[in-house]
Formats: sequence, structure tokens, C-alpha cells
Amino acid sequence: MRHIETIKSVVLLLLVVISITFTFSIWSYAPKLAPIDPNQSVDGSITSIPNKKPVSEIVLPYKWVFKFDEEELFGTTDSNVIKPVLDEMMRWKVFGLTAVNQELTADELNDLLTSRNQYVLYYPGEVPVSVYDDVLEIEDKNVSEVLFNRLIVNWNPEDSLPEVHFVSTISKTHYKAKVKMEDTQRFQKSIIDRGKKLSQFKEVRVNDFRTLAISSEPITVVNSTYIEEEINPSLFKDALFNDPNAVRRNLVGTNTEEYGDGIARMNVNTKTKVLNFVYPPDSQELSIPSELMTTTIDFVNEHSGWTDDYRYSYMNPVSRYIKFQLHDNGLPVFSDVANGSDITQVLGDNRVFSYSRPYFTLNAPIKSYEVTLPPATEVARQLEESGDLDFTAIEEIKPGYLLIHDTEVGIMKFVPHWFYYVKGNWEVYEEELNRKGGGLLGLE
Repeated sequence: MRHIETIKSVVLLLLVVISITFTFSIWSYAPKLAPIDPNQSVDGSITSIPNKKPVSEIVLPYKWVFKFDEEELFGTTDSNVIKPVLDEMMRWKVFGLTAVNQELTADELNDLLTSRNQYVLYYPGEVPVSVYDDVLEIEDKNVSEVLFNRLIVNWNPEDSLPEVHFVSTISKTHYKAKVKMEDTQRFQKSIIDRGKKLSQFKEVRVNDFRTLAISSEPITVVNSTYIEEEINPSLFKDALFNDPNAVRRNLVGTNTEEYGDGIARMNVNTKTKVLNFVYPPDSQELSIPSELMTTTIDFVNEHSGWTDDYRYSYMNPVSRYIKFQLHDNGLPVFSDVANGSDITQVLGDNRVFSYSRPYFTLNAPIKSYEVTLPPATEVARQLEESGDLDFTAIEEIKPGYLLIHDTEVGIMKFVPHWFYYVKGNWEVYEEELNRKGGGLLGLE
């Protein structure tokens, strides 16, 4: 019996020791986890979206037009064709930037855009030269508020070095500079020879002082349908508010949610899939264009907001407003819903005051097929003959998509059309719509 009691005591002791050991192991266990990046944005519902995009991927031309002599005109609106040209221009060094004209007349502007032995890159809005330095290396220092929306590169066949002209059709300004390049033969082969292989374009005069360089050939565009896939608005809440835990969510209507922390506010329209974030106070001061662009691009970068292909399209320093437009297959997307295809921002005193955007995202289309649009010259002819608008006021004709939400089915259709810009509005051109006067799509 004495041995049995001893054995019980030993067994009990062992059990106690084992229990203590297991308890200590549980308390002290630390799993091997991947390190957490403190800079990772919480607006990361799509992990393939990079946190930041450079200016060269956001500020892009929508058209490239070559003119060799009085008759030869070639061009494209295909981003895949234009991108290699920008890549080549990144090799250049630009120097000797000088002011040529600060008050361009309409006639002088038209002459600049229609000269021979040059190509023109068309940008949708004014671009500060200083912000574009990751595309064009400018050796001159004091160029911060030189603006352009037409970048003209011309050359003299007897001179190996081209000139670059920064022209703004909005501010009516003209600056020029010289180019240094390591290989002039490369310029000939990679740009000039490539330009001769572009589609046929034609100059169409809309009034005594304006000529449009537009396609005289049909173009092929992809018609796509996507499932309406949304990014959870709470991810934007977590990214935009200073303290997401202090934010309260309220239903304020059938299709409206409101998030707020007593200072900032975010309204979400669950039908149109558009959100609007406001962080007061506003500012009434005129903004500096370069600061407006860099601050707003940095803001979207910091919150991983480039969920799709959004590109710079418009800026108004007076109202401190800037817009980045959704693109699909390299073409701009227009919507009849406010901010339905745009990221818009208004700059406040020390940070962004207003931030509006869609919260859907585009993955692979569920259906896509090619369609052919008529030549832009045919569109211009029909617009001129229609009598429903002032043809002399048309400033541009370009291809794009009309975004149609089918909320009943939960899909989005991207329908290709020609669009024309007249009196501050982009309007969709379609024969049936044209007879009704077109469709108002937004103001700039």
C-alpha cells in the first residue's frame, strides 16, 4: 500500500508538471506571421491595384497627329500606339524654355496647330510643365506655372534637333524649347517613321479660326459589358476618415447612406455607386495649378484610389477643381450620372476639401465584341448639315464610351460612340440621338 501511495504521488506530480508546461507553452506561443507594412492602405479590396501611380500614367494625351506637308495628315487615338512615343520622349532633355506669345489669337493658334513637319500631342486639360517632369526632363528651373494642353514637336529636315512647343488653347500662351537627344536617327525611326504608318486624318475647318484634325477612316472599338462589382464603401471610410472607429453610419434615404465623425462626412449613393467625401473647411483662394495637380494626385495615391484606369481630364484653378476620367480600352468613359465615371476633387486650405468618385471596379468583361464607328469626318459632315446646333462652336470630336447602368440586372454596358465638345459640354453623337439634339453629359 505504501508503494501505491508513492506511485500516486509521483503520477500526480508529473501531471502537475505537464499541465504547467502546456499552460506556459500556450501563453508564450507566437505564430510566425508576415510583417505588416505600416504604409499599406486600407483601401485595398483589389490587391493588384498599386498604392501609387506616377504622373506619366495619369496625365496622358488622347490624340497624336502628324503633318508632313500640305496634304499628308496622319493620326491616332489609340493609347497603345501613343505610349511608345512618350517612352521615347522620356530620353530627351529639354532646355532653353522661353515665352513666345502670352496672348495668342485664334488665327495664330490655328496656324501653330496646322504647320508642316510636326506632330501634335493633344491633352484633355491644361498641364503644368513642372508636374510633367517624369515624361519630359526640363533643365530650366523656373517653369512651375507654364501650362499646355497641346504639345507640338516640329523639325527642320536640315536640322537634326527638333523644337518643342508648349501651347495652351485655354490660357492662349505659347512657350518653346530646344531638345537634346543622344541619337537623332532613333528619333527618325521610332517617331517620324512610325507617324507615317498611322491612320489617315483630315483637317476639317469649323469656322474662320478653328480647324479640327480628325480621323477620315472608320475605327474599330470594343463594346464591353461588365458585372456591376462594387468596392465596399466601408473600405473608403477606413481610408478617408482620420479615426474610422469614430465614424457613424446612417441611412438617410432609400438609396443613400451617410458616414460621419462630426467633422468630415461621406455620402454614398447605393444606386449610382457614387460616393462623396467632404472635409471642411473650403477655400476661396485661387489655387496654383501645379500645386492643385500634385496635391490631388498625391491624395488619391495615399488612399489607393486608382482602382481602374483613371486619367487627368480637366482643371480649374479658380474653383480649385480637378477631374480624372475613367478610361476603358484607352478611351474616355462618359456617364449621364454626376461623377458616374469621374474622380473629382476640390482643394481646401490645407488638404482636399471634396472628393467624389464611383465605388465600382472593372474586372474582366462578361461579354465583349468589336464594333466599327464611322469616320469622324462623316460625323462632322452630319453635324454640320443637321441644323440642330452651332457647328462653328464645336471644339473637338473624339471616340469614347457611354456608360449605361442596368441596375435591374446588375450590369454596366460600355457602348462606343463619337463625342463632340461644344459650348462647355461633351455630347454623345448617335444618329437617333443627334436628331433629338444630343445628350448633355457634363460641364467643364
